[in-house]
Amino acid sequence: MAHTARRFNPDWFTWVTFAIFIAQVGGDYFYYYFTHYHTDQRDAHTKVFAGWKPLFTGTLLNPEHTVFAGTVCLLLAFFIGIFYYIQLGNTVILLAGIGGAVAVFFTPLMLRGFKEPVIFITFGPLVMLSVYYVLSRELSITPVWVSLPAAFLVTLVAYLISARFEVQETDSGRIVLNVNVNTIRWLAGLAYLSLVVLIIIRIIPAWSILALITLPFEYLITKNISQEQKVIDYLWATVFSLIVYVVTGGLVALGFML
Repeated sequence: MAHTARRFNPDWFTWVTFAIFIAQVGGDYFYYYFTHYHTDQRDAHTKVFAGWKPLFTGTLLNPEHTVFAGTVCLLLAFFIGIFYYIQLGNTVILLAGIGGAVAVFFTPLMLRGFKEPVIFITFGPLVMLSVYYVLSRELSITPVWVSLPAAFLVTLVAYLISARFEVQETDSGRIVLNVNVNTIRWLAGLAYLSLVVLIIIRIIPAWSILALITLPFEYLITKNISQEQKVIDYLWATVFSLIVYVVTGGLVALGFML
């Protein structure tokens, strides 16, 4: 979007992307620490992906020290934010402050059932609005609207990765029982519906219709997730959801470039 508006600065884009990445890593460290060593271990032991660890944890970094690693990561993001504050003013404080609060308080929000809404807002409208503001130096509702398809798809990824499960041993193998198929269908449907509507009302360029190429993969997600899901089907659905999220976002961006 910034490139189309002739306001793309590759250096600024690189630094703000790094700030978002390192803040996300910091949030991962806090999440891992507070669900393993401090407050509540429910989320650490009731998922297929319970063995997940943040970057370098267990190799270069002792697991019990992840809280310090998270603090260092957020400080790095903070110093980058200071640079943009000097350049752009108080709006940076608001946008970066919201993102920082998400990184720090994500675990208690997640444990209270707010994980998917927080993911939707943070990795959809908040990130798109913030990066566009840094590059264009103006607030606009347009990147918020444009972020909606990706926001629904990244929420679908988060739902699949964090879905709690119960396993039964049957003659046909191990079965995952509690992934809600309707939730998956609603998130996927809203993603593509918002994409088409935004193209029709000319907020997203017509070339971004190329993103509908990912629909077959979305079909594979719903096909692999049925009322009774084998673990392998659940894992493949998660892989397909990641592919759909990344490729769809890339094709929407390509539409702006074209």
